[in-house]
Amino acid sequence: MPSAPAEDRSASHTAPVPPGAGPSTGVPDQPGPAGTTTPGIADPPLPFTGGRIAATEEERKFVERRVMTQFFAAPALSIAAFLAGFNLGRPRLAAIGVIGLGLCALWIGTLAIGERRLMFIRGGSMTRRQYRYFIYEGFAAVPYGLAYLVGGACLIAPALLFLNGASLERMRDVVLGRPSLALIPLGILLFCHGMGFLVGFVHRGGSTWPRVFGMLMDAPARLGGLILIAWATGLLVVGGVEWLRPELFDQWLRSIFGNPWPFTRP
Repeated sequence: MPSAPAEDRSASHTAPVPPGAGPSTGVPDQPGPAGTTTPGIADPPLPFTGGRIAATEEERKFVERRVMTQFFAAPALSIAAFLAGFNLGRPRLAAIGVIGLGLCALWIGTLAIGERRLMFIRGGSMTRRQYRYFIYEGFAAVPYGLAYLVGGACLIAPALLFLNGASLERMRDVVLGRPSLALIPLGILLFCHGMGFLVGFVHRGGSTWPRVFGMLMDAPARLGGLILIAWATGLLVVGGVEWLRPELFDQWLRSIFGNPWPFTRP
């Protein structure tokens, strides 16, 4: 579906307010309910888009607070803890910083799945504030949220093991000895991202030919999703075989490279 007619952004310094909302009607501006699409200037119909800007000034403030907290303030504190621990020779503090980053990812993923929407900043300081934050709504937020959950768990798990006494060398040896411990989570992560691309946030409607044209425009994102899913399937198959049938995994390697897996299994 073609995007909505472009607004004259240079002539306005306030966010667009749809009819029936805002101070002029006596109805206070509120962020849209989770999982629903409210009015707003649509993102251009590019393959990787499908979002919109905030429909009201109040919604823009809500999105701005969410984005700045989730993607800037909370990760900055975690990164500061990690760098301080690394530079001061305090590995436990660095591990706490890694756990903080993992918790940030879990937070983003949980809200994305529960609300079925994601919020991002685009354009940076060169873009006017009312056009800087974008909302992406739809079922595609669920696989993206799952990807955040998997990534957060992959950060938190080794950091907790380290705090409980496991050395980095021991964890490295275990992962090298059982590569499925890395292949399976990576496969799940890629699969979730691929499903997000495949489902997409762009919802085409209208008559037949505009829908066909829109599907052609979305083809690069769909193709990228299929490629990620294919990679993920390969990683999951190889990781699953190594986990359940390590001797068969060694046979595969021997048939391809002439040698079995070179690292000792724990």
